[in-house]
Amino acid sequence: MRKIFILIINFLFLINIFASVFNLPIKDSYITSSFGEYRNTGNNPHFHMGIDFSTFNRENIDVLTAAEGYLEKVWINDPVYGNTIFIKHPDLGLTTVYAHLNSFSKKITGFTEQINEEFSTKRIEIIFPEEELKINKGEVIAYSGSTGEAMAPHLHFEVWEMKENGNIIRDALEYIEYKETREKNLELLSIRSNNKYFDIKKDEISTIEYSGDYPNLEIRVREKIGNNTTILPKKMSLYIDNRIVYKLNFAQIKEEEAYNPSVFGYGSTATVYWLKLYSKEALTPIEIDNWGQFIGKNLNNSVGKIELEDFWGNKEIYNIRFNKLY
Repeated sequence: MRKIFILIINFLFLINIFASVFNLPIKDSYITSSFGEYRNTGNNPHFHMGIDFSTFNRENIDVLTAAEGYLEKVWINDPVYGNTIFIKHPDLGLTTVYAHLNSFSKKITGFTEQINEEFSTKRIEIIFPEEELKINKGEVIAYSGSTGEAMAPHLHFEVWEMKENGNIIRDALEYIEYKETREKNLELLSIRSNNKYFDIKKDEISTIEYSGDYPNLEIRVREKIGNNTTILPKKMSLYIDNRIVYKLNFAQIKEEEAYNPSVFGYGSTATVYWLKLYSKEALTPIEIDNWGQFIGKNLNNSVGKIELEDFWGNKEIYNIRFNKLY
C-alpha cells in the first residue's frame, strides 16, 4: 500500500511539473487570443498557432524567455511573424517562439546586427550552432512590437515539439503558469444546417433541420473573457442519444496543417468562429469522428447535445433535436 501511495504522489508531482513548465513571457499581462483560432490575414487562411499577450498597445515591453535553453534561430522581417526568436529547451524536448518583436536584446543583436545591415529589409533566417548562446530563464531576450502581420503591438507566443516525422505546435496555455481572473462566458450563438440558421437558447431544446445521410452542422461559438477579450473555446463535442459523435480539441496542430483550417466554416474571422461538426479529412484537432455509425439513420426521434469546454474546465451544454427533411 505504501508503494502504491508513493507512486500516486510521484505521478501527481509529474503532472504538476508539466502543467507549469514555462514562466510567462510578459509580466503583468493577459491573453487576448487563444490557440487554434481562425486567421485570414496574409495570403492564405490559417490557424492561429500560438497565444497572444497584451502589451497594452505599447511597444518595447520586456519579453522574457519562458525557461532555460539556448538560442536556436531568429527570423528578421518575416512577413507573417515579423522579428522572431526561437529558444530551444533540450531538457524539455520543446522550443518556445516569440514573435512580432520590435527588436532583440543586446546579447542577441550582437550576433544579428551585421547580417541585418547587409540584407536590410529582406527576410532573414539565422540558425545558431547548438548550445552556442545559452539563455537563462526569465532573461530579457527582446522587446515587444508589431512587426510582421500584427495589427497592433502584442506578443505572440508558441510552443513547438520538434519531431523527425513532422513538427507539432501545442497549446501554449497548457505549459505556462497563467491565472485567468476575469469573468468567463462560453456561448453557442447559432447553428447552421442546410444553409439555414437556427437560434439557440440555453434552457430550451432547439430543433435543427437537416437533409442527407447525416446532419452537417456548423456552430458559431466563442468565449468572452472580461470586457475586451474573445477567444475560441478549447473543446466542442456533439452527442446523439448520449453517444459521442464528434469532438474538436484544440490542444495541438501539426505544422503541415497550419494553412488548412478546414474545421472552420465560411464566415469565420479572427473573432467569429464557425466550427464544422463534420469533416471529410482527418486533422489533428478532430479528436473523435463517429459519424460513420449514423450514416443513413433517421434521427427524428433522437436527442442531441452540444458541449463547449474551455481551458479552465468550464462547460456549457445546449440541447437539440433533429428534424430530417428528406
